[in-house]
Amino acid sequence: MMMEAFYNRFPEIAEKETRCISITNEEDGLPKGEYFLLDSYCNDPKCDCRRVFINVLYKDKILATIGYGWESLEFYENWMGEPAPDMKGPILELTGPHTEYSETILKLFKEVVLKDSAYIERIKTHYKMFKKKTDIAKEAKLEDFNPEEYTLTDLCGEVGTGIPFITDDIREPFYPLLMAIEETIWKQYSKDGSLKDTEVIESLKNIRDNIFSEGAKFNRLENNIIKRIKTVLFLNDYCQRDVSLSISAVLKSAKLHRSLAGSRGYLDFISEFFNEMRNKNVS
Repeated sequence: MMMEAFYNRFPEIAEKETRCISITNEEDGLPKGEYFLLDSYCNDPKCDCRRVFINVLYKDKILATIGYGWESLEFYENWMGEPAPDMKGPILELTGPHTEYSETILKLFKEVVLKDSAYIERIKTHYKMFKKKTDIAKEAKLEDFNPEEYTLTDLCGEVGTGIPFITDDIREPFYPLLMAIEETIWKQYSKDGSLKDTEVIESLKNIRDNIFSEGAKFNRLENNIIKRIKTVLFLNDYCQRDVSLSISAVLKSAKLHRSLAGSRGYLDFISEFFNEMRNKNVS
């Protein structure tokens, strides 16, 4: 399951309908200013989770990611096949940034935003719009898509996200690319337990440096990553800079976790994450 910003598919509507909360009194526990609630939804056509991720943006920094499901708790328990209070929420999502203001923002969401029935109905409408477009994209495009028939340059748009860099606070718009790269690495590691972080790092370097070069040579892992990137590009509007930024971000993560936890620190890190996600979906 990959969450994608509503803005990616409906930018004009998102600009008009994104909720903004103004804090005028710092005694509320938050700095004064405007807080934008950016909604994202699962772009898996087979998934009907009926949930939203809301990234709370303040002065270009995401202070919290709230997960919320508007259906009854019984719905999520039936959908998951087990008790699922976190699916309904609202909760602070583990995959999102956590700041000193996250808990206060969650409290504000529970006490103020959830009581706004018009906003909740808007979220439901956005979900239906997003899922409908996802289904159409799958039926009309993905079924006939062959990555071998396209180059990366063919699939990249001109504008993309318009974001010049990826940080811990600005990652959500790049999730489809980041998740595609790391899931491919995880699948390779699941099949080949001898794989090491150093091999992944070298592969990511080769992709980063040569992905848009004609006649470049890639190994099996690199080719699989590139195929996944092509699929993401086919369904989303990203530019060459977005692709390069995403590869570099994964490379940075691989180097960091290797330095912290040894020869397979990164591989074990992503394995724990994807295995947990798989187990949730299976159960």
